[in-house]
Amino acid sequence: MALALTLVEGFFIIFRDYKSVNNRLFLLICLSISLWLFGGAFGYSAHTAEEGFFWLKVSSPGYIFLHAFVLHFTLRHTGFFKTNWLYLLYLPSFYFLYVSLSDHLVFSDIYRSGEYWVMVPDYNNMSFYLLITNYLGYYIVSLVLLYIHMKNTGSIRIRKQSRLIFIAIVITITGFNIEPFLAPIFFDYLTYGQAPLYSIIWISLIWYAMIRYRFLGVYERFLLHDVLDSLYEMVIISDGNKRIFKINRALREKLETRQNSYSLEDIFVEYDFVRRLLDSIEDRTLWGITLNLRVSEGKTSLVEAALSIFKDRFGDTVGFLITARKMRARYSLLEKSNITDREYQLIQLVLAGNSNRDIAASLDITLR
Repeated sequence: MALALTLVEGFFIIFRDYKSVNNRLFLLICLSISLWLFGGAFGYSAHTAEEGFFWLKVSSPGYIFLHAFVLHFTLRHTGFFKTNWLYLLYLPSFYFLYVSLSDHLVFSDIYRSGEYWVMVPDYNNMSFYLLITNYLGYYIVSLVLLYIHMKNTGSIRIRKQSRLIFIAIVITITGFNIEPFLAPIFFDYLTYGQAPLYSIIWISLIWYAMIRYRFLGVYERFLLHDVLDSLYEMVIISDGNKRIFKINRALREKLETRQNSYSLEDIFVEYDFVRRLLDSIEDRTLWGITLNLRVSEGKTSLVEAALSIFKDRFGDTVGFLITARKMRARYSLLEKSNITDREYQLIQLVLAGNSNRDIAASLDITLR
């Protein structure tokens, strides 16, 4: 399951933007974790220690290159270094790969203990300590860079992305070290080689960063929501059947309600009039439509609205756009005639073709 999730996440990112260096590096991180998990899965199915060591060697490029890819990715993500010299980061990993394939690097022995394989860390091997020093050094540098980036960036979204990556690295490298290497030293514990599974924490937090904070350019559709919510005008977007699927922050604050969904009837007193206007729109935009918002229980607010349609690439109408802003002042005619907002609201409902009974129902008053 961890292997499948890791591969899905890696290829999803590369299909989003295969030209992005960051996306390609993230794919390499996912492939490293996947190879480690792949070797571990088949290693646990081995019948002999020789087979177990074979699958350990198969998985070794995964955990040997993982930290180098993470540091390279962090350098690119934070923008500190972007030169070709970064490829020198991989030289130690090639040395450790040679040691792993020619002899053994991390574990000196593997043996069965009931249903599980037990792995004995090679505490007498200098290359073992060099590998630990190498990957811990790379991860520490990555954490420092992410911390500096969090402090210096002006983007709240990027800061939250970096914080999640920071947390993911801390948790995963803690698991990578405690279970296989530290627990046998300080406790009566045998190493069962489950460290690759801790990568699921990395994958889960990165996926959350994608969903929540558009990590690596995922879900640009949130940009539309951000733009709409930053507008001063009140905005309504509906489908072709006039079902509303988006209103912006300005309108939500004006309505003073916390509903999950809205209809035209929930928003406008003259909702039937709005429907008829939307049905009459062709390729033009209707400007200067005066409407009443249902701002709170029993209260309305006069707005000036514009109604238009939007079409798909085939030229078919797929929805409607309504923008509105609060009227700054009454029309001079109304002021001269001493017509109140409530009276003007009644005039609008009459002009929209509503009967007295319809008006009474819309305004929640008696027919008399």
